[in-house]
Amino acid sequence: IVKGILFTGGEGPSLSEEVAEILKDASLTAAADSGFELAQKIGIKPDFILGDMDSLKNAENILRDYPEERIIRYKSEKDYTDTELGLDFLAGKGCRPIIIAGGWGGRTDHFIGIYNLFFRDIHPDMWIMKDETAVSVEGFFSMDTYAGEIISLFPVSRGLCRMKSRGLKWELDSLKWITGDCGISNVALGSRIEIEMKEGRL
Repeated sequence: IVKGILFTGGEGPSLSEEVAEILKDASLTAAADSGFELAQKIGIKPDFILGDMDSLKNAENILRDYPEERIIRYKSEKDYTDTELGLDFLAGKGCRPIIIAGGWGGRTDHFIGIYNLFFRDIHPDMWIMKDETAVSVEGFFSMDTYAGEIISLFPVSRGLCRMKSRGLKWELDSLKWITGDCGISNVALGSRIEIEMKEGRL
């Protein structure tokens, strides 16, 4: 397993025990532009910094401390966001899973842009925001929960989504979802939920 972590702009998590557990044993870390500030905040020096550096404060002072081969610069007029470039960079290095940290608050279009990455063949496996986490669910998935925890689900595959679940107040067994459907504010009944995908991805 080659775990890749991408720090991106916007608000992200503080270094709680849960976040530390997710981020530990990362094989490769990268910061997309101002994602470097989030990495610094939680005490991580990324292996690479990439992007057009248009939103990184004191960029030149920060980059002066990095080896040139660890800095990947792009022109500001480009077809892809820094987050997209970071995701493709980590995927190109063989990383799986890929975890994005940050991206909460700020511009709504950037938030939607990160969400839309989950629809791609090369997609994040997890997105850790300020207080919430999104996870790509394919095959069999289980998660520790607490009774009453809110779990919302969205289909992110191009075709049909069929699944079975255990531990949710409203089970998913009879549902057939397509893009545009969603299950907002389902509720965990206890300490664990399980989802088995029969087709597609959530």
